[in-house]
Amino acid sequence: MLRSAKGGARMSNDMPKKFLTVARSVRVRIPIGQCRFFASVKEIKSELEAKSFIEEVSQEFADATHNAWAYKVGFGDQCISRSSDDGEPVNTAGPPMLQAIEGKGLTNVVVVGTRYFGGVKLGVGGLIRAYRETALAGLAEAGVREEIIMVPAIIRNIDYASLGDVLREVESFRGNIDNIDYGEQVTVFAHIRPAVESELKQRINDITRGQGELEVT
Repeated sequence: MLRSAKGGARMSNDMPKKFLTVARSVRVRIPIGQCRFFASVKEIKSELEAKSFIEEVSQEFADATHNAWAYKVGFGDQCISRSSDDGEPVNTAGPPMLQAIEGKGLTNVVVVGTRYFGGVKLGVGGLIRAYRETALAGLAEAGVREEIIMVPAIIRNIDYASLGDVLREVESFRGNIDNIDYGEQVTVFAHIRPAVESELKQRINDITRGQGELEVT
């Protein structure tokens, strides 16, 4: 299942300023009927992180009957949701877990629902309820945390003498450094909070004596 829309990276007036995600990674065991279910829950920042976690859990529970999954990542019109039944009857495993995520108003989260067959079939309705309950149990154990949405930024024309001060300044504004390109002049790729853009831009201008340029992309 995929719901995806493309748009500009800069936050629009319709883009939420904050979001809810899980507070911590957890694993919960839930017996349902004669089956054993496990919910593995983790916060993610990208589809790549989600896929890596799904693969990790699937390998750990390689002997399980099914490792269905669901995740949601992103915000506003750039939000992406995916799910998989992993061999269960269509729409009985992944979609119910995705509905559990969305019902809690969460994003940037992945849930893997692992099932060990207990010898008695649950039926279509039973599977839907079981996977939804599994996801809800995992999400409840993981808790909820509110986060401020950050936007990508590029800081160009930094001389090597100023680099350390620029990096410390970004971090002091609770920004994240993603990558650094060491050329003739240094370019820093980061994520910052929209509310600090103007002040951080002025601080970088001061540190680099007017040479550094911060652009939110």
